[in-house]
This record gives sequence, C-alpha cells and structure tokens, in this order.
Amino acid sequence: MGGVEMYNKPWGLPPGNQRPWQYCPPQNMPVQHDPSQTSPTRHYVKTNIINTVIPVFHPAHTTTVNKHVITYQHYFPYRCNGVNGYSPQGLGYAPPGHSYSRSRFR
Repeated sequence: MGGVEMYNKPWGLPPGNQRPWQYCPPQNMPVQHDPSQTSPTRHYVKTNIINTVIPVFHPAHTTTVNKHVITYQHYFPYRCNGVNGYSPQGLGYAPPGHSYSRSRFR
C-alpha cells in the first residue's frame, strides 16, 4: 500500500453496488482559533513562616542588708577579801599554875 492508499480505505460497497468511491488524501487546513475559554480561578494559599525573636528583659535587683547584732556582755569584777582572824579572850579562867601574857598574842 502506498501513502495515499493508506487514507483511502473502502468501508464497504457504495449504495447500489456502483463503482467504488474514490478517496482523496486529507488536507491540512489552516489552524482555526475559537474564542478563548477561561475556567474558574483556583485559589491557593501559600503560608510563609517568619521566625522573629523579641528579647524580653525581666530586670531584678537585690539589696543586701547586713545587720550587725551587738551583744554587750557586762562584767562587774568585784573582789572580796576574807580575813580570818581570831582574838583570844581571856575569860578569866586559867588553869592552876598558868597565866596569859600580852606578848604572846602579837
């Protein structure tokens, strides 16, 4: 089969058994343009995540109070002297043959 015969295929007998139809090769016609068609708009959502750092300061202050506790310890030194003394008394009693003299008690 040649190139033309490829397009000219008989699809049966013509009506009334007449002569077979003749087929011509197809012709390329110029491209035709119809009015454009627009489908409904599709909406898309694109999310951008942007990280932002915000420094937050929480200031604090500590005051140190040093409390000095002063304890007074009072001392009252006091001296006492004790003197043991004795003084003999003459009761007017003397054993027989014995006498007291003043020189003996000095």
